[in-house]
Amino acid sequence: MRHWTRQIAVMVCVCAGIAISCAKKEKPASETTGSTGAEATPANVPLTPATAPYAPVITAKGYEVIQARRFPAQVDSRRATVVVYRAKDGARGGVLYVRGFQEDAPRPVWHWYFNDAAPDSVAAADVNRDGLWDVRVYMAGGTTREFLQDKDFSFTGAERSGLVAMNGASSSTDGEFMVFDADTSTAWKAPSSGAYIDIPNPFGLEAGQLTVRLAGGSRPSKLEIGDGTRKIQDVDLSSTSDEQRFQLDAAVKTLPVIRVGVVGPAKSVAISELELQ
Repeated sequence: MRHWTRQIAVMVCVCAGIAISCAKKEKPASETTGSTGAEATPANVPLTPATAPYAPVITAKGYEVIQARRFPAQVDSRRATVVVYRAKDGARGGVLYVRGFQEDAPRPVWHWYFNDAAPDSVAAADVNRDGLWDVRVYMAGGTTREFLQDKDFSFTGAERSGLVAMNGASSSTDGEFMVFDADTSTAWKAPSSGAYIDIPNPFGLEAGQLTVRLAGGSRPSKLEIGDGTRKIQDVDLSSTSDEQRFQLDAAVKTLPVIRVGVVGPAKSVAISELELQ
């Protein structure tokens, strides 16, 4: 998911109930509250689909947890876990990677959602032989999909506040998706005219808060939020490098795909942070 030319660096954090985050700054596990399945699990409880992080949230939305297993944490000493889930009809599903499970409350780091395939399992593999663990997802029917570390994602990226997926579509024609890690050198970039990112939202949103940070060059004037067929709301942006927070319309929370569009006079746009909570 990733690079283009830019004049604007837009760091977007969309906070809205179950969601997507993108900052390298770590968020303490103690921020996790409520009975969402994200609480720390007692150390004597084995990791199974039933005890997997976020299992109550996943099953409440009609999905089944197919696999829960330990996974490389790369340079982080905290435990890491992957959770594979799919719809009961076997038509779609996703993979959630979290840090922490027993001693620490789990926090999402990466999430991929597939509307056209049902994952069976996931494995760590050095796909491009660069010494870094990559992710290989095995799909029902025998196909596989691969995500390369430091190209499509980073294990050392920020822990997130929610469960929106990060492999949606975008207006860029570069052929790669977005790497949201607060690093402007790896920002998602595209011409500002018609720039947008579609974010899969299989679990819905709760808080509905949109946080935006702009950086560098000329800046867009607003963001438009909708589902790709209609605009539900827009938010006006100030010319500041400070965080700007907005409340999302209630209708946005249940959209299966949330489109974030960028409007402004600049020739190009870059988004280096994005979070839906």
